[in-house]
Amino acid sequence: MPRNRVPGPAWLSRPALSSPLTQLAVTLSLALFLTGAPLVHAGDEPGGALAKLLKKRALRGARVGVEVLDLDSGERLVSHAADQELVPASNQKLLLAMAALRHWGPAHRFRTAIYSEEPPDENGVIRGPLWVQGAGDPSLVSELLWQLGERIRLSGVREIRGGLAIDASYFDDVHTHSDWNPISSRAYHARVSAFAANYSSFMIQIDGSEVLGDPARIQLSPSADYFQVRAKIPSLARRSKIRLDLSPLADGSGEVLRLRGAVRGGGSSRSYWRSVSLPERYAASVLRLQLEAHDVRVAPGFRLGKLPEGAHLIVEFDGHSVAEIVRLLNKYSNNFIAEQLLKGLGAEYSGEPGSWKNGADALRDALKDLEVLGQGTVIADGSGLSPRNRISPRSLVQVIRTAATDFDSGPEFLASLPHGGLDGTLEDRIKNGAKVRAKTGHLRHVAALSGVVRSDSGRRIAFSVLVNGGRGGRVAVDNAIDAFVSQIASDSAPAPSEDAGLARLEP
Repeated sequence: MPRNRVPGPAWLSRPALSSPLTQLAVTLSLALFLTGAPLVHAGDEPGGALAKLLKKRALRGARVGVEVLDLDSGERLVSHAADQELVPASNQKLLLAMAALRHWGPAHRFRTAIYSEEPPDENGVIRGPLWVQGAGDPSLVSELLWQLGERIRLSGVREIRGGLAIDASYFDDVHTHSDWNPISSRAYHARVSAFAANYSSFMIQIDGSEVLGDPARIQLSPSADYFQVRAKIPSLARRSKIRLDLSPLADGSGEVLRLRGAVRGGGSSRSYWRSVSLPERYAASVLRLQLEAHDVRVAPGFRLGKLPEGAHLIVEFDGHSVAEIVRLLNKYSNNFIAEQLLKGLGAEYSGEPGSWKNGADALRDALKDLEVLGQGTVIADGSGLSPRNRISPRSLVQVIRTAATDFDSGPEFLASLPHGGLDGTLEDRIKNGAKVRAKTGHLRHVAALSGVVRSDSGRRIAFSVLVNGGRGGRVAVDNAIDAFVSQIASDSAPAPSEDAGLARLEP
């Protein structure tokens, strides 16, 4: 999706200060005014980067927490109000990434099982429904469901006369978190389920006609029978705002998509992402589409319930590895993946259907065992959409250090973080060559960036910057944080010798 590009604020013109002591006094006074917390720094150069951050106009009146330490030795380089619990936005996903990698391991794959009530006959006909037993796999996109359809065909199935049935009881039946209200049809509000497809979202593409006055062409991806489209979008010389409305059909078989507005003619194209409100039925519709692509005939019909006792196993299908799932989680800040993993943790820890409550409890307990959370940490969801989440920069840095230095999954954790100026949610940020891998986070008046930077001298530095209440505009706040991180990379002292570093890591 296109990103808004807004120029950063002009630099303030300030008179020169008469002495280093005067400069220090002004810096301390400003820091206390902004956050009411003391400024502590080890080393003049990193501390100078912090002073510059706190003087940024975009951060006036904001609560700012900063923690910076040497990733390998644990030496603290910069600390400012690092113990105050702040809203982390999508930095919350760092907790889940570490917990998922440590609990399941990078190579683990979630398994979706396919059953029939009776074995297929000699002609490959299933006379009842084909049952899908979901296990919360977040990776089931159209391509994987195409592979699942192929596996079902290769098992000998040629026709399914009873339609499709879904057992999604591994999770509870609550699809959205109560803290997210009001719920929209935007893709970031995707509904979770033990069996869901395409992150419970889909794409709408609107192509203007070459002939002015002709209707635009509307295409959905995937083109599943879950949708009914009712559109009035002419191709005109000037476009107008497109209004998209999704609502469930009266019979519960899917949703109707209504579109109004106009697009520019001459072959212009616009795309929108939206989420579905009936995740199990949508996923079944996508699976039906892929089965039919393999010439497996599927009769109409849909059932949501519990797999009958004694059902006949047809195939078991493994999705992507946890390492790949966590990469998608962090690179693109995928809220759906976060909540699927959270409920999956809850189901495994509690033995009950996964829910936001037992998932949050499981995540909190797992992190407490690692002694990385402060007393005031609040875990409400996995994605960071809830404004009730609270964590300190110090805790986030401890999470990063613990995850990154874990032999079994540290490389996968670090590789999952967006790379400054190159990919993911940092593709258009920190494009000055600084070597940064970090997780972004945004809510209304909240900005966060936490991760690892490699200094010019080779030192690996873990950092977390949380800004709550910043009213200088999202781009301006991001620019201030990015400048701080870039300066940390260039200002930090040389890394310790290899032998000294190893000695500090010894128990």
